[in-house]
Amino acid sequence: MKAEREYEVIVIGGGHAGAEAAWAAANLGARTALVTMDPTKIGAMSCNPAIGGLAKGQIVREVDALGGLMGRAIDATGIQFRVLNASKGPAVRGPRAQADKYRYAREVQRLLATRELITVVAGTVERIFVEGGRVVGVEVKPTGDVDAGGTVAEGAGALTLRTGSVVLTTGTFMRGLMHTGDRQAAGGRVGEPAAEGISGALRGLGFDLGRLKTGTPPRLAAGSIDFDALEVQHGDSSPVPFSDLTDVGRFPIAPQQVCHVTHTNQAVHGLIRDNLHLAPMYNGQIETTGPRYCPSIEDKVVRFADRTSHHVYLEPESLDTDEVYCNGISTSLPAEVQAQMVRLMLGCARAKVLRAGYAVEYDMVWPHQIDATCMTKRVEGLFLAGQINGTSGYEEAAGQGLVAGLNAVRHARGQSPVRLGRDEAYIGVMMDDLVTKTPREPYRMFTSRAEYRLLLRADNADQRLTPLGHQWGLVGDRRWGLFEERGHAQAALEHYIASAKVDGRPMSEWVRRATVGVEAVAERLEGSGLSSEARDRRLIARLLADVQYAGYVQRQQRQVQRLASQEQRSLPTDLDYERVSGLRNEARQALTQFRPATLGQAGRLAGVTPADLMVLGVALA
Repeated sequence: MKAEREYEVIVIGGGHAGAEAAWAAANLGARTALVTMDPTKIGAMSCNPAIGGLAKGQIVREVDALGGLMGRAIDATGIQFRVLNASKGPAVRGPRAQADKYRYAREVQRLLATRELITVVAGTVERIFVEGGRVVGVEVKPTGDVDAGGTVAEGAGALTLRTGSVVLTTGTFMRGLMHTGDRQAAGGRVGEPAAEGISGALRGLGFDLGRLKTGTPPRLAAGSIDFDALEVQHGDSSPVPFSDLTDVGRFPIAPQQVCHVTHTNQAVHGLIRDNLHLAPMYNGQIETTGPRYCPSIEDKVVRFADRTSHHVYLEPESLDTDEVYCNGISTSLPAEVQAQMVRLMLGCARAKVLRAGYAVEYDMVWPHQIDATCMTKRVEGLFLAGQINGTSGYEEAAGQGLVAGLNAVRHARGQSPVRLGRDEAYIGVMMDDLVTKTPREPYRMFTSRAEYRLLLRADNADQRLTPLGHQWGLVGDRRWGLFEERGHAQAALEHYIASAKVDGRPMSEWVRRATVGVEAVAERLEGSGLSSEARDRRLIARLLADVQYAGYVQRQQRQVQRLASQEQRSLPTDLDYERVSGLRNEARQALTQFRPATLGQAGRLAGVTPADLMVLGVALA
């Protein structure tokens, strides 16, 4: 006999996308079911034990500004904080944190447990129920006990969960297949099974699926590495938290650690070349595409044949274990070859491999089938987020999860969906890229993808997005109160600088000098009478960035305003492009395949010209 329960939103998958989707839904007051194969793996870091980086750090700050949990979780469990590109301009700096990956997952689980509206259901989804083109529920095959909100006995029959909004976040688990040399094992992560039924369910609903690949490097035992022979990589001496809710006075919270740097060499490269016939990517065992910007060491050796070495960063994975992550040598070579390769690197002559690297193939849904709200165009109320959309990275997944969770609730309540623009957030850039350009490799965010990156800095994410989050109901009273306090402090700081003098000249002129840094301004503000909040170095850094980029920012804002009418002009979802007179065939094909939501999105499709946009504009008049 099937048990049935009803929820406002159902989230499938407990990775970074699923966690943010469930968190957003619960923060909006929605009764939410989070379905995952193993609740103890919620928030797990499948690959690198780090959060943030170039462009990714901006996404983490944006997720936090919108009330998300990723920034809070990494602030509580980060063991090294560094700003990448610190010597470059603020627009391309990327905050990054090394994580204790086990504590990180536990912190995500702890945060989710503070939301009574979230019920964790241990199981796999076998079917998605659709009636009249709308999702109405899912069928779950239980894998174990469920918490008190939805208890299911071990070995119980299928459970039907009813809802009008489903968020699907399968990560690398849809028909996941792991490769190490000629050894293959079904699964999306070591020790965890693949999700087999959901691919068939999606195909049955008419979705066009693809297949992609990602990989991970070997892990080493710290006690077997000669760290004294290696370059030390320290974190920042005065680290800055990701989350606006983190108490700066108690930060950093976890004990801070160092990383070390080694490198490959010609002997390593020779070993790899000699064994390429055993590498799944080169012997035909794997035919799918991997991430071009995070290539395996096999790819690096082949593609960059003139390079005699590549950096490898040895990063501790936890304060409580001996595991070291080898960042830079993702590989699927046989385990015995990996062990030889590692021992040829400086400092690793006696290194013990705790777990060999592997590649994993998985199913995904080509993202031209979703809207920038994350809802699918084929099934109303079905939302996709994370690697199922062809992206890579925890941060990209988290951003999509938040958007999907927010819009899933809005859909369930009959409210209009919301989208973030390319001028508002890196999350908006990512979503727009996904729905206007079909990725043929795992999509990764870069600052170069954002044409308005001077507007989209890590330091101003709260200014850009917290008011929107408050308007949408994502931002709670505490965060909003802190945002308003920071706004008052910033106004006081700006007023003081506009009115004070330095050596008889306006302080504003002194601040505009390119050579003036945060510490110099902070020193000048001592004894000014400003509150400690107004003298906070983060506010000063933001002020200096605003001054530095003022002219360029004004130019970009004028561009945004000029394009606003086109960007926001909606295209009917049922528009028959075959009947629009004057469109070129190439444009018709692109518009029919992608079905853009706005005229702005249409203009970014390959094959659509300005002349085609004029024809569309006339047709819409």
